[in-house]
Amino acid sequence: MKLTEEERKQAEANRLAAIAKRKELLQSSSANIHCQENQSHYWRLAKCPKLANDNAQIPKRHQDSKSMPVSSTQLSKKFQARLEICSPDTFSITPETLKGCLYPGDEECLRRLGDVLSDVMHSHYTQDSGGRKACVYKLRDYGSVLSCLRKSKDIEIREIPHLTLKVVETFSHCFVAGQWRPCRPEHLSDEDVDELITKLPETLLNSLLPFQLEGIKFGLRRGGRCLIADEMGLGKTLQAIAIAGCFINEGSILVVCPAVLRYSWAEELERWLSFCLPSDIHLVFGHRDNPAYLNKYPRVVVISYTMLKHLRKSMLEHEWAVIIVDESHHLQCSRKSTESAEIQTVLDLAEKVRRIVLLSGTPSLSRPYDIFHQINILWPGLLGVTKYKFAETYCDVNFAQTTQGFKDFSKGVRLEELNVLLSQTVMIRRLKEHVLVQLPPKRRQLIRLHLKKSDIASAKAAVSFSNADAFENNASNDIAMEKLGGNNVNYGHFCMYCK
Repeated sequence: MKLTEEERKQAEANRLAAIAKRKELLQSSSANIHCQENQSHYWRLAKCPKLANDNAQIPKRHQDSKSMPVSSTQLSKKFQARLEICSPDTFSITPETLKGCLYPGDEECLRRLGDVLSDVMHSHYTQDSGGRKACVYKLRDYGSVLSCLRKSKDIEIREIPHLTLKVVETFSHCFVAGQWRPCRPEHLSDEDVDELITKLPETLLNSLLPFQLEGIKFGLRRGGRCLIADEMGLGKTLQAIAIAGCFINEGSILVVCPAVLRYSWAEELERWLSFCLPSDIHLVFGHRDNPAYLNKYPRVVVISYTMLKHLRKSMLEHEWAVIIVDESHHLQCSRKSTESAEIQTVLDLAEKVRRIVLLSGTPSLSRPYDIFHQINILWPGLLGVTKYKFAETYCDVNFAQTTQGFKDFSKGVRLEELNVLLSQTVMIRRLKEHVLVQLPPKRRQLIRLHLKKSDIASAKAAVSFSNADAFENNASNDIAMEKLGGNNVNYGHFCMYCK
């Protein structure tokens, strides 16, 4: 296609205009570079910014000491000494890594600890829950050990919580010559405990195994405020009923349990508390069963967690003598500042009740953080003012890398110390292997059911009805397969494909 004369002139004009524009850009660029050179700039403007050829004259910036990499020889060889109670009369010292310092090693740390504590006689060496070696000292020497460690500048001390230390020291002197000595206002003496036990029915007392009687005494000595954490099958329900039965003359008993266990609790209460009639035990299934609607308040009320939440107002208005919380691990802590309505109702109710018995074979399902509410119900402030203060001491708090940035309390620390503290104060826990010699032999029993003819006929009708349904399903499947076969589908290959 040939261009006309006018099109050629227009193209030439466009070319000249582009050349002129390019010259103008080059001139402005050179002017900027000349201006920057006069101002002694270190950088030159070009099509791509690069260092000028004279960048060797640029003075080097001094590096900050914080940004410079630190070699291992420059790190301080300090370490942390964690002091933790490991038994009612001893505590351990475990060397740990200190952030920002070079860890000298376990053997070197223990040697340096031995030099610092040469004036204090240590008991022996042991391993902590993490498998690290630790030296053990008597709890009575805690003050001397602490003063010696504070003199060393290379050892950072992680002390035993003050309240924990005082409580363990106090309870270590509760038994004098095998005799229990109360150390809190709600505690009862052995004389009072024996007097309360005599009020229980003989059938109940004669059925108690030795370790069960010891569990009842443990709860009564602490004024009926305890956590029975025995393994499943060791009679936690029986022990709780016995403790509550000792105080039944003080008022009504409230049993809070999962909904499926209400009938089981009613049967056990009728069986062991012979002085309670069936009419004295009231089960709550709905709003119509509110005990406040009754002419006479029952001696025992069995209610589920959910119905307790729904009847919160009337339950809080009544004065209860004893409250039994079965499966108390449901009172686990949340990371939020508030708890669910069911848990909060139990917590509010427990503040008004003098005697509380908690039952759970697994008080802490997966993390020690879950146990705070259960212990705080029995002894407010024992583990800390709030659940977050407790987590700072006995949980390895980490910030999870999420958009919300919540705290992670899944890992526990100082678990041996926590176990000693709870065992000395409010919790008793036995495993089957600990009391195996006291358990009765296994019993196998055949239960024969006597059925009427009408029951047998109903059972046969139900079986024949289910067989008829199965036959119809098989027939429909056969018809479907025949249709597939009629469409030239290989039945064998089809089944293999479905598998």
